[in-house]
Amino acid sequence: MSSKDTYLEFFVQAGRMLGSTGNRLAKINMVLVMLIDYFNIRNPVLLIRDSVTNSYYIELAPELDQEELTRANQQVAIFLSRYKRRFDFEQILFTREANEIPIMLPQNIDGEQMAFISCPIVGQDKSLQTGILMAYVNPEELIDEKTKLLRALAGQLGYYLDSSGSIPRRTYKSDLEEFPMVLDGIVGESPVIKQLGETIQSVASSRACVFIRGESGSGKELIAKNIHKCSLRSCSQFISLNCAAISEHLLLNELFGHEKGAFTGATTTTQGRFEVANGGTLFLDEIGETSVNFQTKLLRVLQEGEFERLGSNKTIKVDVRTVCATNADIEDLVRNRLFREDLYYRLNVLPIWAPSLADRREDIPVLARYFLMRLNQEYDKMIIIQEDQMRLLQQLEWPGNVRELENFMHRAFLMDREGLIDVEATLKLESNTKQVVNSKSVDTMPFYDAKANTGELELETEEKQAIESALIKTKGVQIKSAKILGITLRQLRYRIKKYGIVVRKVGI
Repeated sequence: MSSKDTYLEFFVQAGRMLGSTGNRLAKINMVLVMLIDYFNIRNPVLLIRDSVTNSYYIELAPELDQEELTRANQQVAIFLSRYKRRFDFEQILFTREANEIPIMLPQNIDGEQMAFISCPIVGQDKSLQTGILMAYVNPEELIDEKTKLLRALAGQLGYYLDSSGSIPRRTYKSDLEEFPMVLDGIVGESPVIKQLGETIQSVASSRACVFIRGESGSGKELIAKNIHKCSLRSCSQFISLNCAAISEHLLLNELFGHEKGAFTGATTTTQGRFEVANGGTLFLDEIGETSVNFQTKLLRVLQEGEFERLGSNKTIKVDVRTVCATNADIEDLVRNRLFREDLYYRLNVLPIWAPSLADRREDIPVLARYFLMRLNQEYDKMIIIQEDQMRLLQQLEWPGNVRELENFMHRAFLMDREGLIDVEATLKLESNTKQVVNSKSVDTMPFYDAKANTGELELETEEKQAIESALIKTKGVQIKSAKILGITLRQLRYRIKKYGIVVRKVGI
């Protein structure tokens, strides 16, 4: 059969298909499939104009699955936003670069040079565009004839849509639940994150304490929330408290409550979080930052299930599932008597390790797209990230783990360039910001005497020497060292880690 006969046969069959009874979209979809079969045209896509918003969305794409369709709709929104006139984009584009392609190529031809063709679909009213027909063809296969073919088909579809009435807009799934999640909000599909999901479900039914360990930003509170949701206590409250955020006195007040008149300003009786969480789950974050005195009081509640409010002798009994978390080296704290050993064993009945992002780098793309979709929904935008930018994200180190990645995506989203995430531009902004902050910061000044004359000594060297001197005086007891230096225990531990000071060797 000659090429002329093939074209004639195609349009005869397309006309019969469109003229038959049945669902309109199913019939048009079959015509697009025929394009693939007859002419080896790849990824034919039908876009329909939303008459309310005057925007275009992909209605039919036989070669794309649902996930690819969602991503393609994002790409289309960016591509069409570059045109001043919505119907002024009939074109032919030769490309093999992914960042130049308006709609993704099928995977089996990705990377090959293809010709992209875009044709407007109009009906009898030539000034009103109904939709767009897009497709890829091999540039070596009679490109002019294929272009004429697609233009003719676009005209045929325009009259067909005119005569059969408008197509109601389909609601595409863009829910965040579409992303691979092992549990609510825990996004990923790596083996380590799947194992975490299984562990959470296995410990949820127990009444024992759960001790979540892991680096800062790895999602320890999210793990705690899922333990609660998977447990029999899910109908009761989940209460959380960051133990490092407040002083010891306020911490005791927050957890145990107080009676009226217990201290100055206590004008009413107030329940503590243990009472509020009765029957549910209490999550104590940064438990490693608490004092030994507080740990003693906490141990009693965990063992006996009872306590007294501040200013009261009345014992209150509660039934609370306690989940604790820390990013500290808790075993080292126990060895240095900064954390009660009996409390450690009480908490460590069911240990869970929150994996760092370095342990599941394969989850970075899905996490980045998850955060991006949330931002798009929040700001009602359609920003996308292209594959070259995603590869750059995967090459970066993320010491702040998932939280750092989430914050980075938010900054990159707010800095978008023509609807695209620019990782390098965001990194450059962060670098410049840090330089400005460091030039104005006094964080490296000696904290024991901010007005001291340091002469020619390096400030960081003097700060390190001050820490070592305090640790020698206290024989390595960090709480006492922090008091000598006039800083918090957490600030001291940060600087010990920063300067690589080996505490156990100091003073020996």
